[in-house]
Amino acid sequence: MPAVVPIHRLRGAVMGLVGFGRIPQLVAPKAKAFGIKVVTYDPYVSESVTHASGVEPVNFARLLKVSDYVSIHTPLMPETHHLFNAGVFAEMKPTAYLINTARGPIGDEGALAHALDKKQLAGAALDVLSTEPPSSSPLLGRSNVILTPHMSFYSEESLIELQTGTAEEVVRVLTGQLPRNPVNPEVLQSERVWGVDA
Repeated sequence: MPAVVPIHRLRGAVMGLVGFGRIPQLVAPKAKAFGIKVVTYDPYVSESVTHASGVEPVNFARLLKVSDYVSIHTPLMPETHHLFNAGVFAEMKPTAYLINTARGPIGDEGALAHALDKKQLAGAALDVLSTEPPSSSPLLGRSNVILTPHMSFYSEESLIELQTGTAEEVVRVLTGQLPRNPVNPEVLQSERVWGVDA
């Protein structure tokens, strides 16, 4: 088997988190533990929240320009559908990697395949695709794309936590409380917006 090169050290790299809600707020300290500088773009999170986490808030264009790893953590909404498209991939470093564990349609798969072919970015790690299970994605069978079947969360403990959390949400709703994780937050008359709990 040929050597896998180039291999770069993590220390000194930059990770860009697109969205800075609960999950990326947990990702940030893990990345920082490896010496990775973390930046984020989330129009709904105040700079005081990002600064408190030791993360630099930047605009979307800057995040794309400086990040070695771009990790997507936004919900799928009309404004995030195909947020990662041909124009965005053209702005990323040619050595950058895209990570999507959020929702498949946030990235345009055809545009990503084209960008990889043109060497506009180095690779992608995707736990989600537009159609699951995939049957004809242009990202299948590529040596520079890692695909997992929408289960990167999985461990025995996380499965128990998922089941317990689901039951707790049902109890919250049945007792007249607002759910912590609504599927359709726009229907709720609350101040909850993607990326942060009000």
